[in-house]
Amino acid sequence: MTDAAPGAAARVPVHNRRVQSQTFDLIERVRARLREVDQRCDVVGPAPEEAVAAAEEQLGCPFPPSYRAFLRRCGGLALPPELAVVHDFLGVRGGRDGKGVVERTLAARAENRLSPALLVVGLGAHAREWFCLDASKGDVHDELPVVLFDARDNQVDQVFYRDFETMVREVLEFVEDTLLDRGSEASVG
Repeated sequence: MTDAAPGAAARVPVHNRRVQSQTFDLIERVRARLREVDQRCDVVGPAPEEAVAAAEEQLGCPFPPSYRAFLRRCGGLALPPELAVVHDFLGVRGGRDGKGVVERTLAARAENRLSPALLVVGLGAHAREWFCLDASKGDVHDELPVVLFDARDNQVDQVFYRDFETMVREVLEFVEDTLLDRGSEASVG
């Protein structure tokens, strides 16, 4: 890991801050809507910079700006599994099962020969589907694509999202649309 990792939060491109703010607003809207329909949406809580830097060190890879911003603001996010293709967005602290990005990634590296360039940041709707940041393919903004790793076949399936921010936004937009559709169906019937 480079010496630049602890200060990596300053690398968030200015043009992405508005998008990130919109994504965090979306998270809050979805959480509120889920509460209205008695569904859980758990947020782990902000991770301190020291914990983020320690996780990067343990995994041997700096996190991209969008994932760092998510960790620092939300920490982790768990949605009802039946509503989303990605139901757990992992943080440095454990979510539902107590396992965060470090525990999940290190276990996958040991048990499934997961490449050291992959970081497990999301759990899929199907058992043993992991959404991973691919550190071997960064872009000009230091963002990393999200690939789907199918642990049943022990291989990368496909690039699924352009970056972590896109994954969170697209999944939550789908959940929001689903909840709005359910609400309008209930009010019509």
